Amino acid sequence: MSSLLGDGANCSICANVFTEPVATPCGHSFCKACLSEHWSRSDLCHCPVCNKRFHVRPEISSDVTTETPIQLKKRKVISTSGGSGPGEITCDVCVETKLIALKSCLTCLTSFCEAHLEPHLRVPSLMRHKLSEPVQDMEDRTCLKHHRLLELYCREDKVCICLLCSETDHKHHETVLVEEEWALQKETIEFRKAKVKKMIDDRNEKIQEFKRHSELSKEKTLIEIDESEAVFKTLMSHVMDTQEKLKQNIKLKLRKACDKDKAMIEELRNEIEQLERKLSELEDLTQSEDPLQLLQILDTTSVTKNWSRLVLYSDLCVQTVRRALTHLVCTFDAELRTLTKKESITFDPETASHCLVVTEHGKRLKYLRDASPPLVKDPERFTLPRILGSVGFTSGRHYWEVQVGLKTDWDVGVARETVSRRQQTTLTKENGCFAIGKRGADYKVNCTSWLALHLSPRPTHVGVYLDYNEGRLSFYDIDRNVHIFSFTGETFSEKVFPYFYISSWAKKPKPLLITS
Repeated sequence: MSSLLGDGANCSICANVFTEPVATPCGHSFCKACLSEHWSRSDLCHCPVCNKRFHVRPEISSDVTTETPIQLKKRKVISTSGGSGPGEITCDVCVETKLIALKSCLTCLTSFCEAHLEPHLRVPSLMRHKLSEPVQDMEDRTCLKHHRLLELYCREDKVCICLLCSETDHKHHETVLVEEEWALQKETIEFRKAKVKKMIDDRNEKIQEFKRHSELSKEKTLIEIDESEAVFKTLMSHVMDTQEKLKQNIKLKLRKACDKDKAMIEELRNEIEQLERKLSELEDLTQSEDPLQLLQILDTTSVTKNWSRLVLYSDLCVQTVRRALTHLVCTFDAELRTLTKKESITFDPETASHCLVVTEHGKRLKYLRDASPPLVKDPERFTLPRILGSVGFTSGRHYWEVQVGLKTDWDVGVARETVSRRQQTTLTKENGCFAIGKRGADYKVNCTSWLALHLSPRPTHVGVYLDYNEGRLSFYDIDRNVHIFSFTGETFSEKVFPYFYISSWAKKPKPLLITS
């Protein structure tokens, strides 16, 4: 270890690390006890190193430059009264009154006032030490493990180390002088400053984006509240109207039933009167002895209504409430459809494969099985029978409906603007396409792992709902008001377009239609 510390840290007399080091006028340092014993054995005092003679035994002083950091720390005495103010760096050698430090020695790890700095300006061996402006917390510049100066930098572990660390824990690491690494890193400061500034600017811009988003959300929320109040007001009006009409209808049925009952009662009373008269006549006949009169009166007996076959029902409003509710549900459904605004999208013929034909103002897509491929390939067109919609989306909620065939293969969904136009396999969400489709008699979700959809009855009218911001894409069977499938939690980081695929082996394949 003495070789690593260097000869300057050992006493020349005992060859050990200095104990209470002192310096001679010639600038050499020794242990106080060793030097006193050496001079006591001789009549003349001379330096054990350079043999310089002193006619009078010189006065020796403590040499703080050769003390270890631990010894220095033990020697430090901080005085509460002195010549320094709060926050100022004081001399580490001053004992009673702490004077303001003029310089700090990075080799001795000590700060000196003007008086105690004098040996560093006079003695040649001390003049080679590194002086700097006064530095606070000199312990931070020493190795916590070896208590030596941190003068090297390990590029592998990116830490400052001492000489002993470079021979032990960091022996096989790339190390350079602290000054060398400092000069290298200083050259990158401007680049680092620009990078940090850009990060700050990006975050400030993101803060503004969040603020704008918050304000926009507040505005949209207020609009949604107003619209919802109007919608529910309309719905409540429909409910109240339906309830009032239902009450009037029930009362009307009751009134008609009561009138009918009164008429029936009146008719029954008239018949009872007729029957009572008939009964009286029959009683008279029982007393008559005239056969001709008896037969004539019996022949004129009138036949009355058979009331036993007439069944009375007290439930006058069977299905009345049900019909009213059915009508109300239809009204609600109509209101719901007005809230779900369909996008005015069309097929984009500029992206269509050569075997697809767009007609009816972009609303009809037909598959031509025998179409010849073009001589010059257009990079914007799909190779397989695929096509995009004419309108793309980067935010918001959007809805459209597509009429599909039962005998044709088809896909319906959305695709990123950068989706591959030359890919020969099925487009999936992993390569930028989110869709469901039909192949033969099977229905599936377009993803890497096969995900079958068991749909019965088979859909012929598919609704597509896109919520770009929420990362949601849903599909519905419009004819039966049934949810089919949803992609959720997706991240649409770029513009997306409605996506379609159609193919068939039938002689007259059914086209895809975008319904209005």
